[in-house]
Amino acid sequence: MTKEWSPDIAALAGRPDVVRMNEFMADNVEWVVEEIVNICEIPAPSYEEDERAEYVAEKFRELGLSEVHVDAHKNAVARYPGEDGTIRMAITSHIDTVFPKDTDVRVRRTEDALAAPGIGDNSTSTAVMLGLIKAWKAADFRPPFDVVFSGNACEEGLGDLNGIKGLLDDLSRRDDASIAGMVALDGKLDGITNAGIGSRRLKVQFHARGGHSWGAFPSPSAIHALGACVADIARITVPENPRTSFNVGVIEGGTSVNTIAENASMLIDMRSEALEPLRNVEEHVRKIIDKGCKEFEATYDIEVVGDRPVGSIPEDHPLVEVARQAGARFDLSMPTRASSTDANVPLSRGIPAITLGVYDGEDTHRVSERMFPSSLEVGLPLSVLVTVGAVDWLAGSH
Repeated sequence: MTKEWSPDIAALAGRPDVVRMNEFMADNVEWVVEEIVNICEIPAPSYEEDERAEYVAEKFRELGLSEVHVDAHKNAVARYPGEDGTIRMAITSHIDTVFPKDTDVRVRRTEDALAAPGIGDNSTSTAVMLGLIKAWKAADFRPPFDVVFSGNACEEGLGDLNGIKGLLDDLSRRDDASIAGMVALDGKLDGITNAGIGSRRLKVQFHARGGHSWGAFPSPSAIHALGACVADIARITVPENPRTSFNVGVIEGGTSVNTIAENASMLIDMRSEALEPLRNVEEHVRKIIDKGCKEFEATYDIEVVGDRPVGSIPEDHPLVEVARQAGARFDLSMPTRASSTDANVPLSRGIPAITLGVYDGEDTHRVSERMFPSSLEVGLPLSVLVTVGAVDWLAGSH
């Protein structure tokens, strides 16, 4: 049974072990910066994180964690020992990027910034996670239960959160694990993610008779069928609250300007803060595709290529309050928000979770991305207060 528990971050910040952690963090900022560079310069597109996962796993070993391995999902996973030997909490940071493997990820240093694709999202958060472990060890911190640390694969795009899904699935099958809370490190120092935006992503392939644009005209065209469907999809009305969206993001098909297309395809992204409107918009899209293909004498195949679950915890949940109070110590505004992060998965399974940003930067998901190392002066101690506060919440409320 859950017990009443209220955070007291001021008292936590003055606790001797937490003071030692933050002193250690202050003395090791450059170590974290070096790890940000090392991690960023290892290409890691979703589904191709092998080398970066092995690097993070090796760092886990150097830091003295147990059960270090790269799992079948390409997550780097390790266990930080606590008092009762049961894994109760997960602290994670995704290691994949949105950039193709041949992207130049060499880091350029200026006086006030590090610049490279993926330098912030999520190389910085992963390095902060390693720094956090190092600080816990330096302070001889032993939580009341074991904590699993993970550098998660496949968080971005069509990775579909497969890393965290696999991690939680694997832990659920263990007799010595009962995950009851999670903190994901990801993003900037601009708030607390306490709600997961659900998404459904469809790849739709259209097929028609096609032929020569003159000799076979008016043979049915896969592109014409696709275009009619896109036009109708664009006219769908969705609710503003809970916020819901849709987008046809990629279309492909055809052979030449004078060929009636036999094949075409599109990728559709649908999102919502709630499950019912997400289901409604997908149902509407599927009806449009069926109707359009009948009208234009085409056939179609639909493949679900993305399925991110919906979930949330209240704005007054103690885990949110831990982060809010911790941020206030650094004069940070910590609004709650909905987003699509690794926290979606535990939230959808009834496991309280938040996603916390730990750096400042700009141009996320662009090759011009930059992060500002000076922001670690806040991000590092913030990560200490939030994660240790989350441990105290979990120990004190269950």
